[in-house]
Amino acid sequence: MAWLGLMLLCACAPDIVVNYDKSADFSRYRTYGWGKNTPAKNPNLDQQIVQAIDDQLARKGLAKTESDPDLLISYHAASHEEIDYTEASYASGMGPAYGSAESTSASSTPMRVKVGTVIVDMYDPKTKRNVWHGAGSGLLGDDQGKMSGEIHKGAAKMFEKFPPSQ
Repeated sequence: MAWLGLMLLCACAPDIVVNYDKSADFSRYRTYGWGKNTPAKNPNLDQQIVQAIDDQLARKGLAKTESDPDLLISYHAASHEEIDYTEASYASGMGPAYGSAESTSASSTPMRVKVGTVIVDMYDPKTKRNVWHGAGSGLLGDDQGKMSGEIHKGAAKMFEKFPPSQ
């Protein structure tokens, strides 16, 4: 239920919100791959979001790989309409809540994500746990020229303190 509060906060405030699993050892994550996304409907916008995330992860020292990544990344974008976001939709169905040993995919509560919001999640495929979550509202809009800059600024702010210091 903590996710419901976080998502309601993220969906209302024009800001960046980050949360992470305090027990995760981020120093052991060196590589990442892409999981299942809810991409932006516009392919150019989708490409900009993925590129902005790839750029930030590369700056943080993570290498993108197709085989056996340390982290799976997924993103969800509500660019022109609200989307339903549930833990069951996380990276190919993986999405146990922080601190939970069991998957919540069978009993997840759907949440509405407002237009203009991008959500990024990181999963540890070995433990099948969501270890990091970022949400940015007000990043997507109708002005294509302005949006590209907002996406890159939002991604930089979202990953500003990644990896979390513990």
